[in-house]
Formats: sequence, C-alpha cells, structure tokens
Amino acid sequence: MRRIVTRRRGGTGELVLGLAAERNLRWAAVELTGVAEEARRRHDLSPVAAAALGRALAGAVLLQRISARSCRRLIVTVTGDGPLGRVVAEADHRGDLRGRVGNPAVEVPRGADGRLTVAAAVGRGHLKVFRELADGSSWESQVELVTGEIGVDLAHYLEQSEQVQSAVLVGVLEGPEGVRAAGGMVVEALPGAPAAALATLEANLGALTGVSRLLLAGSVEGLLEAVLRGLEREAAERSEVRFHCSCRRDVLLPKLVALTAEERAELADERGLIEAQCAFCGARYHFSSGELDAQ
Repeated sequence: MRRIVTRRRGGTGELVLGLAAERNLRWAAVELTGVAEEARRRHDLSPVAAAALGRALAGAVLLQRISARSCRRLIVTVTGDGPLGRVVAEADHRGDLRGRVGNPAVEVPRGADGRLTVAAAVGRGHLKVFRELADGSSWESQVELVTGEIGVDLAHYLEQSEQVQSAVLVGVLEGPEGVRAAGGMVVEALPGAPAAALATLEANLGALTGVSRLLLAGSVEGLLEAVLRGLEREAAERSEVRFHCSCRRDVLLPKLVALTAEERAELADERGLIEAQCAFCGARYHFSSGELDAQ
C-alpha cells in the first residue's frame, strides 16, 4: 500500500482508496473535518450552508479520485431554486479543495428530528460535474437533483451519467464551535460483482446511523468498518487533502487593468486602493491606481 500522509494539520484531512469483496468493490473514503471547518470559517457560513458545502467538497474529492480516467480537476456544481443559491466545490489531483455557496448566511427550519435540512436550502434544480483530464481535454454532464441532500444526487449522477452502480455517503456534523466532523465515502460495484457481496453491502448501508457521527473519532476507520463489515477490504493508497485556493494576485491584476478609468474610480476607496476578493477563499488583494496605470 502506498502511503503519503505523514502528519495532519489544521485545514487538512485524509483520503483512503481501496478494494473490497475479493476486489469486486472499489471504494474511496475521506475525512475532511479540518477542510470543512476552514471553509466555514473563511466564508462565515451558517450551519446549513457549511453542511451543504462540506458535503459537496466530500463528493468532489471522492469523484475526482475514484474516476476511472486520470482527472486533474473536478468541479461539482449544485444549482437549486432554494435560498442557498449555487454550491460549487472543486478538487484537484494534488488533493487541494476549495468551494463557495451563493448565500453564506442562509437559514432554513430544521427537521422534526432537529437535523439540518440541506434539501430545503438547496431546493429543486440540477447537479453538474465538470472534469479536466490529464491530457488537457475536459467534459461535463449534469442530472436533475433527486433529493437536494447531495449524497443521493451524486449517486444518481454516477448511475445516469457514467452507468456506475454505486453508493455515495456524505455528511457534516455541526456543533456550537463549528464543524465537528465531515467526510464521506463512495462504493462502486465492479462488473461481475456477486449478488451476495452486494446484499451484504446493502445491509450494512441500511444499518448506518449517520456518516458524520462515524467520523467523530477523526479518521475514516469507523466509517470503513461500518460500510464494509463482512467484506474483506484492502487499502491501496492514503493521501492528504487540504483546503487550498489557487487564486493569485498576478492573475487578478490583468482583470483590473482592463477596467475603464470610470470603473476604477467607482471601485477605489478614499485612499485610491481597489480591493479584489476571491469568491472561493475570501482572500483580499489590494491594488493602487498607480500600479494599474503602470501596466
């Protein structure tokens, strides 16, 4: 087994890939509590917005890593008619994750059991997946949302767009101090998977009490044990994932240079500085009028 992880830091998590049931099932599991909490903090997300983005981030990295074709970058976009607006989650081949939501402060009534109702925040709409492959080509496809809870919608996407029989589990557990646990797992049935293995998997999934609660210990082991109980599993690779944005000051500069003098004057503050903020990570960059004029 190839192992990459050597230490854990704030804003990071762990991804594990492997096989099970005599190599008839392929799986990937991720614990990204630190990543989800970093996203919540940077965007000042409400509990339900943090849950939606955390689930989407888990889904993005799972789909990116379990893809049969080498995928450099994958973006999951959930667009619904609910008050949350658009949810965008991006994962790349280095394990870097970032994301954003349309309405970070959204609030919706909780369910009768007190749980967050992500579906009520998302509403009806569609889920789109964009893939950038290693050879430079790209493609995207989309499906209608089934529930708006994101996990079932991702499984529906795999079935409809890629004809893959799979189970997708994603979850985020919020607490007064922020995100307590976040992550997920995808299990795919490979061609010829025996009915007995699929029946065992289905029974295990039916007995789950909640993905995020299984991740409270801070690792994926509890989730793996619950989902793959009775199905001999082997881990092939472990790697670190982290919240990391690819925005750069030098990339933003040409966009501001292209503005007219009137547009720059409207954006500038009393000191003559123009502020540009990254929608994915909240980073703020400041540019002076002299700097823009010199380009």
